[in-house]
Amino acid sequence: MPVIEITSFEASEALLVNPSLFSMVLDIVSTAEGFISAYGGLQVEDKKTAYLSLTWESMECYKKAVADPRYPEMATKLSAAIVGKPDTLTYNFVEFRKDHTPSFDAPVTEFCTMQLKEGRKAEDFEAVIEPMHNAIAAAGFSGFHPPPTYGDFVGESGHFLVTSGWDRAKDHHAARNNITKPWVDKIHEIVEVVSLVHVDFHKCI
Repeated sequence: MPVIEITSFEASEALLVNPSLFSMVLDIVSTAEGFISAYGGLQVEDKKTAYLSLTWESMECYKKAVADPRYPEMATKLSAAIVGKPDTLTYNFVEFRKDHTPSFDAPVTEFCTMQLKEGRKAEDFEAVIEPMHNAIAAAGFSGFHPPPTYGDFVGESGHFLVTSGWDRAKDHHAARNNITKPWVDKIHEIVEVVSLVHVDFHKCI
């Protein structure tokens, strides 16, 4: 499966006014070997945290792109979109178990970061998340864009990113009912929820 590079940062006023800055900073990386696609958007909850996601065929392709002499030029362009300096950004990499694009192509993308509780194993998580996602997909919730999926953070054992697509963040909140509650209770026995946000992703390239 491809590797998804995800970074978040406080959006500059220039980016808030002109979201096309997302695309402008990608004109270099988009020509790199192994680059597949890019998404950018703002967090729905605070409307100022920006998310940028790049999809690569492999970690090796990403490493080659970073080593390209032209790569620092992209960082320079990115500085116009962020509050702070590009070299202070943290980049995360996720390998999804299934195709993530239905979630990313939806009007709003749910990002839920989870961490295994002490004594729990990845197999415990997998045994619950798979049937949970099947039940959610079959429920026919309003505004839902199936299927949901999840992936492992590269280099961070026991950390997962769960994602699903919605028309609106409030559609996700409305889906927390008697169908989902038993599954949510089970999953909370296995993992801690580190963060839960919604992003209005748009495909840049």
